[in-house]
Amino acid sequence: MKKKKLLVICGPTATGKTSLAVSLAKKFDAELISADSRQVYKDMDIVTGKDLSGKEIIEKLRLSVRHSDHEYSLVPYMFHDVPLWMCDVVSPNEDFSVSHYQGLAGAIISDIQNNRKFPIVVGGTGLYIRSILTPFETASVAPDEHLRKDLAQVSLEELQNKLLEVDSETFKNLNESDRKNPRRLIRKIEICLSQKKLLKNDMKTDFDLLLIGLTTSLGKIYKQIDARVDARIKSGALDEVKKMQTLYGFDIPSMTGLGYKEWREYFVKKSDQSVISECTQRWKYDEHAYARRQMTWFRREKDIHWFDIEDPQYEKNIDSLVSKWYTEEKNSVIASSA
Repeated sequence: MKKKKLLVICGPTATGKTSLAVSLAKKFDAELISADSRQVYKDMDIVTGKDLSGKEIIEKLRLSVRHSDHEYSLVPYMFHDVPLWMCDVVSPNEDFSVSHYQGLAGAIISDIQNNRKFPIVVGGTGLYIRSILTPFETASVAPDEHLRKDLAQVSLEELQNKLLEVDSETFKNLNESDRKNPRRLIRKIEICLSQKKLLKNDMKTDFDLLLIGLTTSLGKIYKQIDARVDARIKSGALDEVKKMQTLYGFDIPSMTGLGYKEWREYFVKKSDQSVISECTQRWKYDEHAYARRQMTWFRREKDIHWFDIEDPQYEKNIDSLVSKWYTEEKNSVIASSA
């Protein structure tokens, strides 16, 4: 039985992953699935850089998926003439985990492969991408009584440091209440450790898979990030943060993300205009740090074909690689029948 094709475009932020994915999707008649942990939230548009002008819904592709006893109605947007899935999936105050992403994105990928075209997953949230390529179950992680007994003896600060050690991204996405709740910290550590064990099993997928990673120097990435943050502020990012803060406050997980958490002091403490530049710089620095973490994450992943965006030929080289991969099965069929 032949494997169905899946293309993944990954790498650190501000390297042009989305524009490359759009170009390839148009050439090979594909659909895009976002792997961005911030863009799954509705109404959080400017700060997260969705760039979904007009938000034209492709109603005929609507897909119902049941996950964790909840029915999700998923619908793609028309994004530069290409269907784009997994944006605006839940409200900012709804729970959304790696398990949710794995279930929903997996269903979308299967639907695309079975009925229409071939899917391209694009984004920089490494755990989202890994959850598709090496499936694991998070919701059903059983309690580890020995681990719980050991962790029950340590201090709150030690629990926080332990979670930071096993999965810094999970810790940074916790709200202040959860960070000070030993029971919840222990459960997060339990799940993260269990995930790591499962992910070491080298589980095989049913995909004919091609992974492309975009990279460049940190200096170039920082410059791109800074320009992008400035552009988002000019486009109304602060108004968006104020709206979200008024509706939800800063303590829900979605509001602890980059571009929102940095403004807590400004809006909660009613700081004056002089604080704006300080918060802006903090946002940029936090994005820089996130890019470094992404590079570390993806460099550990296997089988990624890396391309430096400062190479004038990188797009041409990627196009050649994808074309060869996309047509190789057809060519092998022709050769075997000759």
